[in-house]
Amino acid sequence: MRDGIYKVILTSGTMKGLIIGTLHEGLVTGCDQSHHVTGDVSQQGSHLKGTMVLRRHARPEGFIEMANLDVITVNFSGICGDSFGQFDAKLVERPDLPVKATFQWMCEF
Repeated sequence: MRDGIYKVILTSGTMKGLIIGTLHEGLVTGCDQSHHVTGDVSQQGSHLKGTMVLRRHARPEGFIEMANLDVITVNFSGICGDSFGQFDAKLVERPDLPVKATFQWMCEF
């Protein structure tokens, strides 16, 4: 993975979500329509792992959330290339809700 701006597509069952985020020296920041995202990621070869915390910033009218929580703690692991990858996410507050994510590098800062 390389530093820059990423598009992250989340799926759980039939639901989809989108996060726009940045990666800089292992630190993740970003947001979606309802939550700010902060976290960290480490990479060893083509394997990655990390944590993220999503904190609510809005409740958009008509927006359906995968996990209707104000704070969401996520542990994730997966595989990656230089500018793309995928991971499985485990939500600490909702272990019954499996989430998969694919991400793609969009551009440099």
